[in-house]
Amino acid sequence: MKGTLDHLVALIVGLGSVGGGFGLFFIAFCDSSFLSLPEVNDLLLVYFSMRFPEQAYYYAMVAAVGSATGCTVLYGLGRSRGHRFLKRRYSESRLSSALEIFHRYGVLALIGPALLPPPFPFKIFVLSAGVFGIPFGRFLGAVLLGRMVRYMVEAWLALRYGERAVAYLGEHYLQLVLLVVSVTFAVGAVYVSASLIWRRRRASSANP
Repeated sequence: MKGTLDHLVALIVGLGSVGGGFGLFFIAFCDSSFLSLPEVNDLLLVYFSMRFPEQAYYYAMVAAVGSATGCTVLYGLGRSRGHRFLKRRYSESRLSSALEIFHRYGVLALIGPALLPPPFPFKIFVLSAGVFGIPFGRFLGAVLLGRMVRYMVEAWLALRYGERAVAYLGEHYLQLVLLVVSVTFAVGAVYVSASLIWRRRRASSANP
């Protein structure tokens, strides 16, 4: 498996600016669906962003869409196979924790894991979203938002720090993620509060 992955990465690295985007999409799709390719997509994104800086944010967008597309495969699998499928892959304690997080935060529970790099578990949340019946539109929006922010930050770091971007990511990624997660949850809390107020006002105006 490692030899095949090395050959695949070498092939993608040799692609041009547009072809590199297709390679990133493919790696992101595989990593978010049935394969585990930790950090490969992040490193390739940084590499292509440095090599073709004018295309950096294009690569971030393509990687985010590829990852979200791969996640929809797992979402559909969880939706069709149900809780028993999850129980065969994960311990009861991890499933209970995931369920509690979804009950407490809803789709916001997907944004944080989508931002975090390996080895933080993400696929359990994707599968659980399908099993627990999270609406597909909300699921896809949350995953896209989390992945888009993550890859845009990586593309920006590659443009700003060049070859030092990988080292910077390793040293400061957690702080960056915590900042972004805090801002995201703050925005989400404001959105939820505003939605509740709007619904209450609408209900009260409909039933004077």
